Amino acid sequence: MRLTSASLLILAPLCITTLAMGAEAQDANDQSKKGTEGAAEVVTEVATEEPEVLGSDALVHNTQLLDELLTRSTEQTIREQKFAAAAGMTGGMILLGLSAWRLIEDEPQNQYSRGLGVMFMTLGMADLTTGVYAATRISHEKRRLDRWHKALENGITDVELAHFEGELQASHEQRQGERLLVRWNGLTHALGGLLVIAFAPIADSTSGSDRVSGYVIGGVFFAIGMATFAASFRDSPSEKAWNEYNSRKTPMPGREFTWGIAPSISRRGGGVSFGGLF
Repeated sequence: MRLTSASLLILAPLCITTLAMGAEAQDANDQSKKGTEGAAEVVTEVATEEPEVLGSDALVHNTQLLDELLTRSTEQTIREQKFAAAAGMTGGMILLGLSAWRLIEDEPQNQYSRGLGVMFMTLGMADLTTGVYAATRISHEKRRLDRWHKALENGITDVELAHFEGELQASHEQRQGERLLVRWNGLTHALGGLLVIAFAPIADSTSGSDRVSGYVIGGVFFAIGMATFAASFRDSPSEKAWNEYNSRKTPMPGREFTWGIAPSISRRGGGVSFGGLF
């Protein structure tokens, strides 16, 4: 096919128009792709920023809640510790005085009286030791609250918050064990009181005043022991704080990642399979 100069003059504008339309279409296509990518970036940014906002709100809420509960549980623990120290030292000194009265008398009346002295001394030393320990030690709740205040001054992160949550849970478990110790200690005092009451009327050569004192002392022992036994079923401040924190805290958002490897064996060979949750 032969092209004349007139044909070239006719085809030239058509080619230029076609190229221009193709360029405009390409530009429009590029702009639409850029718009789609921009929208995707906006959606991605919104999707990534929303958990951060929620996580920040949860961190602030849990921090304020933990600060309230740590302060309250520490104050209540110190108050109960002072009461336990006063009761332990007072009861221990009274029991030691009674044991001295029964053991250091010039003419011991009978074996019943001497047995009371030994029992009073044993329980009195235990109560006095417990009272002195409660009066002199600094509770771990107080140390934890001091460290918590220092952490608040520097700013609490989610990792530090989890650290103090673990301490509160450990305190909860420790106080549970201490309540069991107090429970059996109270039961021991109650059983001691029952023994005093039981042996008072059957002891040989026991005067009327000794029997009355045995009934009174045994009754006091039994009442205090049973009261302590019943009070040991009440949750400690640290236990209450941990239970309340679990019921009121806001879950922290985040992604879970787990993975595992398992052997894969068949008749024709073997290998290793890998699985993960992202």
